[in-house]
Amino acid sequence: MTKKERVISAIQQEEPDCIPACFTMHFPEECANGEGAVKAHMDFLKETDVDILKIMNENLVSCPWDLNTSADFGRFPAFGAQDPLIERQIDLTKRILDRTGDSCFTLGTLHSVGTSAMYHPLKPMGYGYDQSRRVFGQWMKENPGKVLEAMKRITEGLCILARRYIEAGVDGVYMASLGAERRFGLTKEQFMEWIAPFDQMILQAVKEEKGYCFLHVCNRDVNLEFYRDYDPALYDVVNWGTFEVPCSLKEGKDIFAGKTVMGGLANRTGVLASGTEEALVNTVRSLVETYGRKGFILGADCTIATQKDLSRIRLAVDTVRRL
Repeated sequence: MTKKERVISAIQQEEPDCIPACFTMHFPEECANGEGAVKAHMDFLKETDVDILKIMNENLVSCPWDLNTSADFGRFPAFGAQDPLIERQIDLTKRILDRTGDSCFTLGTLHSVGTSAMYHPLKPMGYGYDQSRRVFGQWMKENPGKVLEAMKRITEGLCILARRYIEAGVDGVYMASLGAERRFGLTKEQFMEWIAPFDQMILQAVKEEKGYCFLHVCNRDVNLEFYRDYDPALYDVVNWGTFEVPCSLKEGKDIFAGKTVMGGLANRTGVLASGTEEALVNTVRSLVETYGRKGFILGADCTIATQKDLSRIRLAVDTVRRL
C-alpha cells in the first residue's frame, strides 16, 4: 500500500498493511510561511517518514481594531477568499503539495471558532488563552446576538479556507476545536449554541468538497461528552488529548462510535517525549495489541511543541510499521 492508501483504509475501517502514523510539530516562527515553512515541512516528512503530513497554519484570524468591548467584537468584519490570511495559507499549501505529490496523505490545518474567534483576535492585545476565554464569556452575557453574528461571519471565512484547502489538493482538513474545557464552566446548552454549530459548518464545507475531516478536540480537561451529538456524517477521524482530558481511547471509541481514532501517545510527557527507546517501542506495541489494526492511526494527543529529537518519532513510526 502507498501511504495514502494506508490512511484511507484506516478511515474506512478496513485493515491496512500496517497502522498509519501521524505526528506534527510547531515549527519556529521564521518557518511560518514562505520557503522556510516549505523546507521545515519537507525536512520533517523526510526525517520522520509519517504517513500523514499536516500542513501547519500560523496565519491566524485578526481584527483591524482593538477588541475592548462586546460592541467592538460585534462589528467584526467578514473576510473572503482573497484575505491575506487565506492567500498566505493556500500559497504555502500549494508549494508543499508541489513537493510531496502523492507520496503521503495531506491535511490542511484549520482552527475553528474556539480559537479563531475567542482567542486569536485578542492575542495581539496581550491576552492569554484562558484570559481571552473569560473575557469572551462576559461578552456573550452582555451582547449574545451581536457576538454570535460576528462568530458566524468568522466561521463563513473559515469555511472558505476549508474549501480552498480541498481545491488546492489536500486530502483532508484537520479542524482543531476548542470550547468544551470544564474550567470555563460552559453548560452543554451553551456549547451547543456557541461552538457546535460553527464547528459543524466547517466540517460540512469540507464534506461538500469531498474532503476527509479530522476532528481534533484540543486542550486539557475537555468534556468530550459535549461532542457526542456532532453529526457523525461530518467527520471521519477524531483525535483528542487522551492524557489531558482524561478520556481513554476505549472511552472515546464509545463517544465517537464507528469513527477512526488517531492518537495513543502523549505529546509533551511520557515515552514519546522522554522515555527510553525500549519503553517507546513497548508502548506502541501495547497500543496495537489493545486497540487492534482497524480504525486506528498512531499519533500524539496534539502538536508536539518541545520534542527536538525527531528520531524518536521515527522510532515510533518504524515500530508500528513492523507490527
